[in-house]
Amino acid sequence: MNTRKILTCVLVSAIICGSFASCGDKDKKKKSKSSSSSKVEATTTVEPTTENPYVKIEDNNIELIAQEDETASKEEETTEDPNAPEFDNAVEAASGDAFLALNCDDFWVQYWGEKADPLSYNAGIETIDGNGQYTVSLTADTDGFRYAMTQSTDGQASPGGVGLAAVMIKDGAKVCPDAVITIDSITVNGEAIELTKKNYTNTESGNVRANIYNEWVSEDSIPKDAKAMEGPLFENGEKTAINDGSYSAIIADKDKFANWTNITVTFTVSGLDHDKPGEYQETYYEDQGYYEQW
Repeated sequence: MNTRKILTCVLVSAIICGSFASCGDKDKKKKSKSSSSSKVEATTTVEPTTENPYVKIEDNNIELIAQEDETASKEEETTEDPNAPEFDNAVEAASGDAFLALNCDDFWVQYWGEKADPLSYNAGIETIDGNGQYTVSLTADTDGFRYAMTQSTDGQASPGGVGLAAVMIKDGAKVCPDAVITIDSITVNGEAIELTKKNYTNTESGNVRANIYNEWVSEDSIPKDAKAMEGPLFENGEKTAINDGSYSAIIADKDKFANWTNITVTFTVSGLDHDKPGEYQETYYEDQGYYEQW
């Protein structure tokens, strides 16, 4: 509420109290003046003691006249810098697209498949159109990211490590609920990093996902719908034979992402009823423990 509104409310309250007091005094005077007088005026007009263009008083009726909220108007008039450069390489993931979801350590610098995200510029996404191998990526080496961080396209802006990272298929619960994501490799600034655990696939918030780094999920709290290329990690709420501690929501050391500029993740999708056009087919023989490709 702005100052003008506060002063108006105080004035109205004062006028109302003054009106009641004035009416009371006049009634008392009329009653004491003469008992032969049988008529008392039904209305008394009270004149405001302070001029206020937003208050109208007539026949004891007090009316607030509508006024413009100057604070709101100023907020509405506030716009982004008209001289800010425009960048046309922000990437938005559509339904069925795979992307690398990532929050940096401060969780403001992120990419969750939205154009407005600071890391959306030149983000590498792929449409999942069958079983096969795909690649997603993020880069901080763009003018759009530099400007989002520093309001300038000069120099280099650092994303600031990784607080959470996962491969996601947007709306995967609808478009490809049977998809299983297997992380094949991760490169940071062009160098492959070691995968210390195996990832699992689960569904969360409508997206099919495979965590790369998620410290909020311990190995004792892996979701019950988790699955891998070899099969489900749980059946009827109980661990299966493959759920032997080798699967985790953290499959790489956090330190490996400390000073990243480019991250690329290559992964394989299986479990669908058709293969990616032009892609090889793959069969896993569980009893023999190997894959056959052709």
